[in-house]
Amino acid sequence: MLGYKWIDDIILGLIDRYGTNNIYEICNDEGIKIVKLDPENILLNKKEAYYYRDIEGNEVIFIRNNLDPNLEQFILKHELGHALLHPDILSAPYTLSNTGKLERQANYFALKLSNLKFDRVELEGMTLEQISKYFKIPYKPLEQLF
Repeated sequence: MLGYKWIDDIILGLIDRYGTNNIYEICNDEGIKIVKLDPENILLNKKEAYYYRDIEGNEVIFIRNNLDPNLEQFILKHELGHALLHPDILSAPYTLSNTGKLERQANYFALKLSNLKFDRVELEGMTLEQISKYFKIPYKPLEQLF
């Protein structure tokens, strides 16, 4: 995606600073708490996750406790994207159908932080849906790349 070099630079800086792209380590080092909740918890409001920053700057990602580990990691990366790319927002709910500029940026951040390697030969003839399943990432964010 054109115009997202600034996001690439932020990701490179994170990996350089922390020596990893492990979302749990980065959130810990950034002081962002991860709280797993029952899917019916009112804080989630029927969403997969919810990023929250209070007026004192404390940050929490509330996330469903029943997600596939790959989806959980992707969503956490997406929410970290909001935390770092959009410091003026206080909250951001995540659903698999998120749209809009800020959501596209957070999806791009999550995909790039995942460091996926697209091998054209290996993926030849696959649909985006098949590629999504192959990499175990949500379809909608992947669709935004192409």
